[in-house]
Amino acid sequence: MSEQRTLNLAERRAIAAYQEETFNGLKAQMIEAVGKDITIDVEWAALALPDQAERYSREDFWTNIFFVPTVKALSDLGADAMGKEALQGALQRIVFTYDEATAPSMAYENGVSFADGTLTINFKPFTNADYIDDRATAIVKELERKL
Repeated sequence: MSEQRTLNLAERRAIAAYQEETFNGLKAQMIEAVGKDITIDVEWAALALPDQAERYSREDFWTNIFFVPTVKALSDLGADAMGKEALQGALQRIVFTYDEATAPSMAYENGVSFADGTLTINFKPFTNADYIDDRATAIVKELERKL
């Protein structure tokens, strides 16, 4: 995982606003797609790029990079009984992080791993935000390989 830094006041405020206004709804959609309560850990200090707090609430910063693709992937996987059962039986936790040294800008499959019940998503924030389907596909493929 990436090295954690200390967030400044503007960043903490922007993250709190994002959590309340956007993330909590997306988190509920992820849990609904899986069909059971799972742990969702967001390493906010890793995702929060320095001096970018005013951009955190934009869809192209975190929402369409991390969370919308994950909702889409989980919804696609859990669209039938077999998929929903596989998710419920294996997926315990999702971790969202950003490690500058290892996060892919395009080869999204390199930013997704699933082991020991934990799905880890390591994408670069604020990069190629329109590639929602590509990110979702990378998540689906990794989960399908391991479920």
